[in-house]
Amino acid sequence: MQVTLIRPPILRPAMNMVDLVTPPLGLAYVAAAVRAAGHDVTVVDAVGSAIEKFTAHPRGHLHGLTIAEIVEAVPAAADAIGVSVQYSYDWPVSRTLIDRLRERFPRVLLLAGGEHITALPGFSVEQSGIDVAVLGEGEAAAVAVLDAWASEGRAGFGRIPGVSYRTDSGAVAFSRKGVRELNLDAIPRPAWDLLPIEEYLSRHYGFGVDRGRSLPVMASRGCPFECTFCSSPGMWTTKWLARDPNDLLDEIADLQRRYQAQNFDFYDLTMIVKRQWIIDFCQAIERRGMSFVWQLPSGTRSEGIDGEVTRWLYRTGCRNVSYSPESGSVDTLKAIKKKVKVARLLGSMRAAVKNDLNVKFSMIFGFPHERLRHIIESFIFLMRAAALGVHDVSIWVFVPYPGSELFHQLRANGRISKLDDEFFYRLASYADITQTFSYCEALGRRALLTLRVLGTLIFYATSWLLRPWRPLVMLWRAAAGQAESRAEMVLRTLLRRARRSLRLRQSVEAG
Repeated sequence: MQVTLIRPPILRPAMNMVDLVTPPLGLAYVAAAVRAAGHDVTVVDAVGSAIEKFTAHPRGHLHGLTIAEIVEAVPAAADAIGVSVQYSYDWPVSRTLIDRLRERFPRVLLLAGGEHITALPGFSVEQSGIDVAVLGEGEAAAVAVLDAWASEGRAGFGRIPGVSYRTDSGAVAFSRKGVRELNLDAIPRPAWDLLPIEEYLSRHYGFGVDRGRSLPVMASRGCPFECTFCSSPGMWTTKWLARDPNDLLDEIADLQRRYQAQNFDFYDLTMIVKRQWIIDFCQAIERRGMSFVWQLPSGTRSEGIDGEVTRWLYRTGCRNVSYSPESGSVDTLKAIKKKVKVARLLGSMRAAVKNDLNVKFSMIFGFPHERLRHIIESFIFLMRAAALGVHDVSIWVFVPYPGSELFHQLRANGRISKLDDEFFYRLASYADITQTFSYCEALGRRALLTLRVLGTLIFYATSWLLRPWRPLVMLWRAAAGQAESRAEMVLRTLLRRARRSLRLRQSVEAG
């Protein structure tokens, strides 16, 4: 079959603090699996194909090709079209794209997958022109859907694990629960050759701190924890599976040869679960004499990271590590099922800083149960982390992400009355400090906005008071277009945005 896979444009709030433009790893994995099954695959990466294009949108701007340009780029001979919908705040834009594709290709199989689709499969099919929603890991399910369509049409969808689909009568049906891929080393490696990957590499776009030509890799899937604000249990399940370190390093070596990649961003939900696995991985890097920079930008647990592990991380090229404690309140940690011991977390951070890793952590304010005292306890944690020498913090305000336990609770008690476009747009407020919304009974949106800003000031004031050279170094690096930390990346982004606005204004004035 002729199969086209699409990455939609990204919706960015008007005052978005970071430009996390990353190569679409999930789509590249699915493309590789579909190609390995014998299908002809075309990928339309709306972002990578127009990486410097921004189109005005009522809620900010769209980054990448316009919807009309995407539809036009799909080959007329396509038998099936797959759309990746990762983030729920992009659903209104992705739904519009899906509907335009349905208008242009009324008889083509139209499937979609990703975290949003997995969280709201029936809703997504009902509200758009999707034929099949692929839940969870998409490689095997996508291939099964294509094979069923080619041989039986819609009648075959009911036997495929992990899909929601539209029947011949127009009703939405669900098949049985999906099956995890247990051997990660058997999954075909991402098909980067089908994407405009050089656009990301040459312009230094990636998930982590800019440390050269960067590509994403994944060492593990799943997370054994069940945090109530996270949709991971529904997407990946709580079974943590890791790749063989040597197979992973074979992939990294291949990416170094083919794309001259210098830095690798690990997209794992929780890469360091088993302490021995990460030590084995680091020892394998050293044994093979490999040299590259790598990062853990998405946040990880602290239980497996101690002095010995952090020494191995730095020794083998790891430079940036992110932790995800979410809160400094013991009561909140218990309520959100985080299962983090504050003292142990701080000890892990201390070891990471001591062994020269650049350390960042993330906090969330405004969980539904929280009161001012919980935030004050987090303020104390912020000061303790800053005193240890931790470099950066990101403070988000809680949003109920579809598929999470808290999302279902808020739906059940009426706090989320309907899933309209306004609800989905609000989910992007995590990245825009001017757009804060509250699902917290005791703290309103203005209070949360103030506390978010105050928490950030408390952290950096403590850090810079104890280390007054840091802000000067940060400003120098940002002005020089360099970055060692997330804060320096944010500052560099703001400077780049200001320069871009100035150029546009000068262009308009010049006529």
